[in-house]
Parts: sequence; structure tokens; C-alpha cells
Amino acid sequence: MQLTQTKRIGITIASAALLVVLAFSWLVFPYYFDGKGMLFDTGEEVRTERYLQQSMLSQYLSRYIFFPGGIELQSLYASDDYFEYADRSGVVETYRPDLYLIFIITEDVHTGYLPLGMPQATLDIDGVRYDATSAEGPEWVEHHRSSIIKFPKFTDDGEPIIKPESSSVKLELTHPWDRENLVDGEPVPVTASYIWELPLNIPEGMKSRDTFTTAMVMSLSAGLLSSVLTPCLIQLVLLFFATLGGMSAQEVTASGNNSGAISPEVRKKVLFAASCFVAGYVALFIAFGGLVGYAGKEAQIFFATYTRPVGIGSGIIVITFGLWLAIRSRTPLICKLPGADTIQNAKTKGVLGTVIAAIAFSLGCMSCFGGAIIGTLFIYVGALGSVSAGAIVMGIFAAGVAIPFLLSAIFFTRMQSLFGLVARHTRTIGTLSALVFIAFGLLLITDQFHVVSDAIYPYLGLG
Repeated sequence: MQLTQTKRIGITIASAALLVVLAFSWLVFPYYFDGKGMLFDTGEEVRTERYLQQSMLSQYLSRYIFFPGGIELQSLYASDDYFEYADRSGVVETYRPDLYLIFIITEDVHTGYLPLGMPQATLDIDGVRYDATSAEGPEWVEHHRSSIIKFPKFTDDGEPIIKPESSSVKLELTHPWDRENLVDGEPVPVTASYIWELPLNIPEGMKSRDTFTTAMVMSLSAGLLSSVLTPCLIQLVLLFFATLGGMSAQEVTASGNNSGAISPEVRKKVLFAASCFVAGYVALFIAFGGLVGYAGKEAQIFFATYTRPVGIGSGIIVITFGLWLAIRSRTPLICKLPGADTIQNAKTKGVLGTVIAAIAFSLGCMSCFGGAIIGTLFIYVGALGSVSAGAIVMGIFAAGVAIPFLLSAIFFTRMQSLFGLVARHTRTIGTLSALVFIAFGLLLITDQFHVVSDAIYPYLGLG
């Protein structure tokens, strides 16, 4: 009998160890892949593609005039397409293309000097002339000057200046550029006219932002998994264990059988709850990747602004789920809370709760490690402005953790020794799981989420 008991304990310990190994098996990435190097290489490719795309689009939207005396004048119509596909994340907030029609004027001369002051600008659309709202640039330069000229995009009545039926945009610039056209020895002002036919009909190849190759997507996903996001994921594993234990305890308690003989129905419910937990955070990461790909810099600014409210809100949700687990597992102290009887007797599978808890925890994770996650995604995904690229990259990244999680959940529900241990100690395990959730919720609320990673990381040799 003693031998049987010893074997049972040995099997339980070995099963628990294997469960931990399965859940943490994604950690092979940080040890066997140079995540930062992969991100750098991918980033170089992304920046090269983006630069080439921006150059092509700029050339397509530019018009040139050469004046006697060696002055070259370039005018770039920075249309909505320009900001949408070429450089929308860098200067949108500064130039506000949603309110203004913007033209980038470049003057160059190789000998002598450019004329003093800014050119006078007028815009002609459908025979109606508009004066510039502002002109930004240096008044005096020697050989090179770049200026930003803005025109109102809407009339005083709120009507767009460029209408669907408009046939062209004509920009007129007046300045003494022709150094051979002199009066009393001084160059007189001349007018340079530039015309853009409407619609612009930009080739699709210039507007495409889905320039990621399969190799780039895989490299970026592996790079994220093996470098900047590792601290967040370590803590996600701990919460996943709490979910497995807590949901098992509450399902066993709900079944009314604490003898150690676990019915197939209870196993299915626990496995389903674990799958919902995984699905919750995977869905969030995919949505987040798509959001960064779509909004780029705006998403970075949003999360930087609302980091603390997101962390606090997420912490409250995580704590609430912890209390729900404790009540459903019939933890003595928690069961005395007001309303506990109603929750304890409610007929619910708790699936929605696991999804919400996983999403809330992952949101809190993003808020506390936002600099690494958002900054990295913005640099390597947001710069391309691709919803599909962002979603696919984060989907593959999340799958790298989801697969070990699901394998460990399947293993857990198949091992009679582990499930039997939960059945014999439902209140204790339910209480511990609830305490883990409540503790993480408090860390989220107090903005101390990083302390867990700081405590674990030195022992992993990951820096």
C-alpha cells in the first residue's frame, strides 16, 4: 500500500513537472533565436521597402520647372494618398491633411543664391482661386529651400474645395526665380504653374502597403516572441495555470464529486474553459496587431495616453474574476461576501468569464509593457500601415504561445493523478488560483506588473 502511495505521489510530481515544461516550452525561442537580430534585419527590409515606396509616390506626385540661371523648382502635391501610403505616421499630426491641401515646394540652385523670401502661392480649382493659408519655410537661404504651403481644404460653409467632378488642381507660384529676366539689374517675379489632373489615378503598385513576405512575417513573429515580449508571456503562463486550477476546482465542485473520479464531462468543460482563455488573449493580440497596422502612430499615442486607465480597468476585471473563482470553488472566507450565494448557485460554465479575464489581463500586460510592444510593432508593422500584416504577425506570435498552452491543457485533463489532486483539494486550489488572479489584478492597478518578471528573469539567464 505504501509503495502504491509512493508511486502515486511520484507520478503526480512527474506529471506536474511535465505540465510546467509543456506550458513554458515556448521559451525555447529566447534561447535559440536571436530575437533582436531578427527584428533588426526585418526592420532594415521594412525601411528599405518603405523608402522605395515613398520615393516612387513622391516622384509621381511631383512636378518640375527649370528656370534660366540654374534654379530648379519642384512642387509635390501631398495628397491624401501621399499621407495614407507614404508617410502618414510621421507628419499627419503636424500638417493636418484632413483640414488642408498641402504642397511641398523645393528650390535648388547650384551657383549663386536663391531669391529672398517665400513665394506667393495661389490655388486654382474649377476656375475658383484660393490664397494660401500659410507658408512655412526659411526666408533666406543660399542653395536649397524646402517650404510647406497650405490651402484650406473646405470652404467657410464646410464644402470640400475639390469636388468629385473637379478635373484638375493648378498651383501658381510667383517669385523672382528667372535670373535672366531683369529690370534695372534686378530679377522680376515670374509665375510657375503646376497642374495635376484629377483623379490622380495613382498606380496600385505605389499604394500597396502589404509588402511583407512570408519570410518577413515569420521572422518578425519569432523576433517578437524571443525578445521584447518574453516578460509579459511568463506572467501569462502563471495566470494560465491559475485558470486551469481554478476552473477545475469550480467544475469539480459544481459536479458534486470530490472523490477523485473525474467524469469526461468535467474534463471537457475544463478543457473548453482553458481553450477560451487562450482564444481570448489570441484574439486580443490579433486585433491589436491590426489596430497598430491601421492606425500606426495614432495607436501609439492612444496607448501612451491611456496606459494607466487601461491598467486599472484591467486590474479590476481580473480581481473580479478571481473573486468569482473563489466563490464558485466555495472558498470559506470569500463565500461570506454579499451576493456570494447567488454566484455560487448560478448555473454557468464560466466560459465568458475566462475570455474576459484573459483579454483584461492581456490588456493590462500591454499597458504595463506598452513601450516594448507598441514601440516594436509600430517600428516594424505600423510603419507599413498594413492591417493584415499587423494581424498576421501578432497572430503567429500568439500561436507560438497558444499551442504550448493548449497542449498543456490537454495533458492536464488527461492525467488522472493531477485531476484527482484537484478533486481532493478543490477549496485549497480554488483559493490559491483566486489569490493569483487577485494579486495580479492588484499589480495591474498599482502599476507594479513588472515586479514578477524582475523576480523571475535573473534565474532564466535572459537578462
